[in-house]
Amino acid sequence: MPETNSSTRSPLRLILIFLLVIIVPLAIGLYAAPRLVPKPKIGILRLNYEINADTAYLITEQLAYARNDPAIKAVVAVINSPGGSAAYSEELFLDVLRTRKQIPVVATVDLLAASGAYYMAVAADEIYAKPTSNVGSVGVISFLQGDAFIEEDLLTTGPYKAFGGTRDGSVRQIERAKLAFLEAVKTGRGDRLAIDLDVLSRAEVYTGVQALEFGMIDGLAANKEVIDRAAELAGISGYNVVELYPLTFGDESGFPFQAYQPEPIDAERLWAHPSNVAPGLYYRYIQTPAN
Repeated sequence: MPETNSSTRSPLRLILIFLLVIIVPLAIGLYAAPRLVPKPKIGILRLNYEINADTAYLITEQLAYARNDPAIKAVVAVINSPGGSAAYSEELFLDVLRTRKQIPVVATVDLLAASGAYYMAVAADEIYAKPTSNVGSVGVISFLQGDAFIEEDLLTTGPYKAFGGTRDGSVRQIERAKLAFLEAVKTGRGDRLAIDLDVLSRAEVYTGVQALEFGMIDGLAANKEVIDRAAELAGISGYNVVELYPLTFGDESGFPFQAYQPEPIDAERLWAHPSNVAPGLYYRYIQTPAN
């Protein structure tokens, strides 16, 4: 009677056992892994045109989505904006700060990041631009308060209830807003800032090359390089790049997800002043030396 041991087992049987025990589970694991553990993503956030209540809402909602989606490991903010409302620019600054506590946020300037748009950008971990991008305009613009007057048929509980304050008080408020902006730039850029705050407060707009020289940005780079840098800061590779706008708003945006395209940039509108102030001479605060 022949012996039955491992040496006499059918090779085909061994192959089948190998397939069932090793190859099949491995194949199932490779198939299921991407579905059980989503591939890391870099979220693209686009700020186009002026900052106001509507655009600030769009940005903060997208940042909230990025914070709450565990697959999104970093955000790249692509900026084309002349700024806008001081209050809403501050809101975006604070919301970017909040977001970067959880995931890296990197800003990149295409054409323009001026005033409130740069205010938002300095909250990011790093800022990049193109050599001929325009960056800066660190300051505040506002209408001067009108003169108080007496209206016989109008009753108020305070002398400035109908006017909001005095003309010189308005100047002081604008000055405080400017100092808050400068402090935000100083805080965001830290030791990287190589321009005196007094010079920066002149509210000039600089090219990307100048902004790099002054430490207002971290480098000159194309958007693809900036995305790679965001992935590096997040410590990931093999990632997908996704647009946050359609992910956040879905069908409400009016764009089918697969067909989503960012709104085309209107250069004429982009370079128009966000508050549409008519050309002319405006009151300017000049600090006088202390006695």
